Amino acid sequence: MAQQNDFDLALNTKWFTKEPPAFPLPSMKALGPCTSTYNWFWEQDFADTTKTLICAVRWTDTKAITKVRVTWKRSDPSGTITAQQKHYPPPAPLSEEELYKVHQLYGANIAGWAEAVVGTTVGDGECWTLIHRALLDLAETYRQYGQEAPLISQGRSHGYPILTLTAPTAGSNSGLLQIADVRRGDILEMKSAHFHMITEEAPKKVEGQWGKWQKGAGEKNIRL
Repeated sequence: MAQQNDFDLALNTKWFTKEPPAFPLPSMKALGPCTSTYNWFWEQDFADTTKTLICAVRWTDTKAITKVRVTWKRSDPSGTITAQQKHYPPPAPLSEEELYKVHQLYGANIAGWAEAVVGTTVGDGECWTLIHRALLDLAETYRQYGQEAPLISQGRSHGYPILTLTAPTAGSNSGLLQIADVRRGDILEMKSAHFHMITEEAPKKVEGQWGKWQKGAGEKNIRL
């Protein structure tokens, strides 16, 4: 990825003086889905108050980060404003060995957390909430034991992307999850999917005669 150029911070709009600040800026949102955070600091003397706002934005697709620091005098924001930007590129791609180590560290615990809440409603019941809560709880546990915590959900991104696929026809991608080495604890998000399920029961002896195979089928569409 090329080095990110500085953004137009539109300081003339005084977005940084609002509570909460109007951040991320339109020029940042134009690059794609993102999450953000901010913090305030201030220093006061006999003449005036100096305020500092530190903001950070992370793009959920690439994990690139930009941090912005804005400082101004409360009495004259337009005449005293200073601003700096710092850009952090996306993390380097993980090797197959690194991906396996991450799976060994987090996979079983993520799956176990989800299995432990089967039959209950987590938060608002949305699938996004389930994995977000799982990662939050596990991250806190890992930190308590002095281990590196998993990345918390960034928008609709829940970690390192290992697979993206679109099926041109029904069933055309059968088996690709195994080929892509998707493992227990990996997180699958489906924008649109169709499941065709078939169940079979063994023949049963009824009134001295063997019955026929009983088959059941079901279908379900998923669209987000």
